[in-house]
Amino acid sequence: MMPSHQKIARGIMAYPRLFEPFQIGNLHLKNRIAMAPMETHLGEPDGAVNAEVIAYYSERARGGAGLIMVEFTCVDGRDGFSSNVPQLRLDNERFKVGHARLASAIHAGGAKAVVQISHAGRQSKESVIGTTPVSSSAVPLNSIYMNAVPRALEDQEIRRIIASYANSARLAMLAGYDGVMLHGAHGYLLQQFLSPLVNKRDDAWGGDFERRMRFPIEVIKAVKAQLGDKPLLYRLSVLDGLEGGLTIEDSEIIAPLLCEAGVDAIDISWGSLDRADIILEPMSVPEGNRLPYARRIRAAIGKPVLCAGVMRWPDKCEQAVIDGDTDIVSLGRPLLADPMWPIKAQRGDVADIRPCTSCNWCIRELAASRSVVCAENPRCGKETEPDIGAFGAGRRAVVVGAGPGGMAAALMLDQAGFDVTLYEKRQRLGGNLITSAVPPGKDKLFWYHEFLLRRIEKGGVRVLTDTSADAATLRAAPPDAIIIAAGSRLAPLQLEGWGNLPTAPAYEALVGEVTVPPSTADRPIIIYGGGETGTETAEYLAKQGHHVLLVTRSDTKFLARNAEVLYRIHLLQRLHANDAIRILDHTTLHSIDGEHVTLSREGLRFEQPAAAILLAHGLVPDTRLTDSLCGIDVPVIPIGDAAQVARIGEAVRDAYRAVQDLRRLITQPEPIAC
Repeated sequence: MMPSHQKIARGIMAYPRLFEPFQIGNLHLKNRIAMAPMETHLGEPDGAVNAEVIAYYSERARGGAGLIMVEFTCVDGRDGFSSNVPQLRLDNERFKVGHARLASAIHAGGAKAVVQISHAGRQSKESVIGTTPVSSSAVPLNSIYMNAVPRALEDQEIRRIIASYANSARLAMLAGYDGVMLHGAHGYLLQQFLSPLVNKRDDAWGGDFERRMRFPIEVIKAVKAQLGDKPLLYRLSVLDGLEGGLTIEDSEIIAPLLCEAGVDAIDISWGSLDRADIILEPMSVPEGNRLPYARRIRAAIGKPVLCAGVMRWPDKCEQAVIDGDTDIVSLGRPLLADPMWPIKAQRGDVADIRPCTSCNWCIRELAASRSVVCAENPRCGKETEPDIGAFGAGRRAVVVGAGPGGMAAALMLDQAGFDVTLYEKRQRLGGNLITSAVPPGKDKLFWYHEFLLRRIEKGGVRVLTDTSADAATLRAAPPDAIIIAAGSRLAPLQLEGWGNLPTAPAYEALVGEVTVPPSTADRPIIIYGGGETGTETAEYLAKQGHHVLLVTRSDTKFLARNAEVLYRIHLLQRLHANDAIRILDHTTLHSIDGEHVTLSREGLRFEQPAAAILLAHGLVPDTRLTDSLCGIDVPVIPIGDAAQVARIGEAVRDAYRAVQDLRRLITQPEPIAC
């Protein structure tokens, strides 16, 4: 349901503590909102700043944040790059020019600019840096994202890297940044020296707590010497989430020592690449989960603290400041979803904030070495593209299907000036957005659903529910453009027999279109298909009190194989721990009878009593309407699952691409004259 904090009236003085001026050292900020440093992969292949990087950060600066923290920037291209490219760098003079343009653009947007500098250590790939990754010790990294066997740094190499940090700080000052942040979190090199699990040295750089502290202390002193009166910030993982690793109690000792060495503010985070699931929390994690840890570090250091961690709504951020949990709220993924978050919050337009649902589609794409995206904001990472504009004035458009892609397409066509009609065969708008939001721990997706509904209610889209659009209707009065967002349907399933056992697609159970009969342990609800829909339906029904038998043709290690990787970790843990769910892998469905189904496993057939069977064996695009419109003399553009079965982010991106393609078609019908 819509949080009550979204009902704030427009025009009142909202969130006075969040929007009061604040100071870090000599750096004056107009408010207590910072943009967290997040990798984008928007830069040039060599790590240079380009127009895409500048446009991306400029838009967030114009959105009202007081401080923009530019993503992790490599201090040494020889061995310091992160596991993914392109990564920004600032390790010699030729990269200073781009950073100067970036800092100037952020200032022009009304924000202060700090650059985060970083050395990845063992979180590099040999294929990226061209040599064996380095670390405090030769301790292997085993992560869901990468594996590496580093070599231990020699003393002279450590000193060279310290000098590289100092050189990057010097260049940052020449580029016009207002400060520097050291990336000492998330398992990068500074944390590798701090961690007793990674630093196994017995020399001047490791062997006990004091010697593990030496490398970060020396880096801080070297960097601070280059900053003059500009502040130095430090991003600290206050725990790494691993047995025998760093704890919050350790960090309550570490943080004051960092500040004594010259740090002016601590940015609270946690985790390392070994525990990426706690760095980049899935949507099941509640808001403000890091605040208790930030409060402890703030009490320990007596200097400003910044804190991110599922901070999604202004009321939570305001209360965190009031309660003394943090001095500055650091917004990461929320500023991907809505760069104007701060301005909207300040003027009380909270209901107009496009919400971040922690779906982690952004992380999924970055992990695949693609550039930054957002499932809800299709312009994220595309800020250099022209605005949609009013190219549709005087024209009609029809959108068929009101899932996330269809609703987004209708809104953008309305924005472009089209007279838009949106057809939806169901009684309510939302489609697979509702299906995705219903399973346990995914209710944040309802935030986006409600946002789209509010936008449609406020706009000019004509909505026809309980209405199917057919080819005859569209051909009889053809509009100027047709976008097909009719979604998907079950893949064909060849069975030896279909009996009278209650049978339905699993997604219909999630959306509430079928009534699931009572079940028992001996006569469970059978779900056929171990993908994301099947596993989520199993958990959903178990929570409703049902007994579930989840049947999959694959091995259990492939359950929900296409789910977002961090969410999948938690989903599988819950599935295997749920006594109401039994999993049968390597099993095929052959027939459905009146009170049972016939299955086979390892070549043996058997009958399994069942109360009902829900089919989740796979989906295919529903192309029937698109095919029936072949030959019509208007653009017909299938998007989302109607084009290729994928995720919410792909559907919304398809909608944006379709509208931008229409803009080019209408405003630039002949792109080249020769």
